[in-house]
Amino acid sequence: MHGLHPGLEPGLRTEPLHDVADPALDGPLGEPGLPGDRGVGDAGGHQPQDGGVSGVELTLGVVSDGGKDTIYIADVFAYRTVDGATGEVSEPARMHADGVTLEYPMSATAKGDDVLLSSWFTGTVQLIDRKTGKTKEMLHDFKAPHDAVKLGDGSILVNELGSKSLVRASGEHGKDRTVVIGGLEGPVGLAAGPDDAVYVTEAFAGQVSKVGSNGEKTVVARDLKGPEGIALAPDGKLIVAEVGARRIVSIDPKDGTVTEIAGNLPIGLPAAPGGLPSNIPTGVGVGATGVIYFSSDIENAIYKVTRK
Repeated sequence: MHGLHPGLEPGLRTEPLHDVADPALDGPLGEPGLPGDRGVGDAGGHQPQDGGVSGVELTLGVVSDGGKDTIYIADVFAYRTVDGATGEVSEPARMHADGVTLEYPMSATAKGDDVLLSSWFTGTVQLIDRKTGKTKEMLHDFKAPHDAVKLGDGSILVNELGSKSLVRASGEHGKDRTVVIGGLEGPVGLAAGPDDAVYVTEAFAGQVSKVGSNGEKTVVARDLKGPEGIALAPDGKLIVAEVGARRIVSIDPKDGTVTEIAGNLPIGLPAAPGGLPSNIPTGVGVGATGVIYFSSDIENAIYKVTRK
């Protein structure tokens, strides 16, 4: 069933778009389209599809072409795309396939003709031509990179969780590395703003900050519970996955006002008893019309939030 979510802002609805669990772990994907009978009532009652394997990375970026949203997904063993209207899944690249360059991607951002894949596991950031699928650059030796964006001058800004820093990679093959700012408390999500400024989620501090091109930091919103994925909406608001509160919120960067968009969501995969945290960030993306997409690490699925 599809309908209003009990924790949803009036006039909005959530809808499961597609399961994207990696077939290497979970058998073949389902048929393209909306999965049947995956309710959007109480998200606490959702269960992974039969045989589903929780724990696959599902961080994403969205690009709109001619009114059509395409979601770009880092899925550890594959780089995938999902049609925002139909849920159809395509797979431009898979680990260990002939002629494929891919290093366990765990985060994706997309803008213009570029897709950036990051892997904290291998310390790599990969720049891909969005239209051809070919790799433009493969940058190594980062310290647990969790996200990356391409700036207007062609340099790449990388969120290094391992060094608690934002690092700019520039020059030939991105070999010139400059720390823009250090001392960040759990930098996870990254979104490009105006004038080469960026917005970063600091998960450990529970805040969203704006960092200017000169490295000056301004806290936009505080007292959040585990903010992770972040995206800039067409209206200038920030869309953030507040994973500790299991909700998606909108933040006004002008005054820090936080508004809940959808709550009680299937996000925030807990650690196994006695085990380490899953370290699986929840991704969010926004299309040109304001449609919001977010990943569920619990269900290995992509959801969309739309106006009724």
